[in-house]
Amino acid sequence: MPSAPPRRWITRSLAVLAAAVVCAVLLYTRPLAATPTAQEQMRGDAAVTVVDRATEIELIPTGPHRGTGLVFYPGARVDSRAYLPLLRPVAEAGYPVVVLKPPLGMAILQSGQGEQAFGRAQRWVAGGHSLGGPAAARLAAAHPDQVRGLLLWASYPDIEVRDLDVTSIYGTRDGLSAPAAVLRAPLPPDTEFVAVPGAVHAHFGDYGPQSGDGQPTTSRAEAQRRIVAATLDGLARVDSHP
Repeated sequence: MPSAPPRRWITRSLAVLAAAVVCAVLLYTRPLAATPTAQEQMRGDAAVTVVDRATEIELIPTGPHRGTGLVFYPGARVDSRAYLPLLRPVAEAGYPVVVLKPPLGMAILQSGQGEQAFGRAQRWVAGGHSLGGPAAARLAAAHPDQVRGLLLWASYPDIEVRDLDVTSIYGTRDGLSAPAAVLRAPLPPDTEFVAVPGAVHAHFGDYGPQSGDGQPTTSRAEAQRRIVAATLDGLARVDSHP
């Protein structure tokens, strides 16, 4: 049987290569899945109404609202729902929360996405985990009238941050955002750095272990208790200075 003409063979080879590249990209951009426990937090209750939209998850306190809201950027390729176990207590404390769903799971591709939350609270704190932190810092820099604070979870910005109330929370056993790098970040001198002893990068969300991370020496429950407490302290500081 005669072989296919060289041009047809080349075309088929290029098609196979293109398909392989597309599959590789899709595999890379596939989010680190939220655990079943985190997914259960999508249900509303007497304290918090959960609204799931195409580009965000909104957590609305059913009781009195604080004047300060939190708009939150997930880490790269992390399912937005993975942060609900830590952010739902924030909403229960009266702070409106908007958890973004970045394009391709990469917040840094569209740091301005957080603008969609504006208008739902008097003032905002921009927050982010890992690579979501730089996106949050860029949002804050672009909108100083709207964003009064910056919340960093196991993260540090790629721009100099000024004139913001900053809370930077990090795990001492983090293998991806090294504590030394977190502490060297170009942040205001009055930044509140909060170390979570024994915590790792993946403790800041409920999505399972992460390649390259450190070995924890504390439980996920204890690490997240500390992260939530430090987060609430940072939000309260911003909320007390309207």
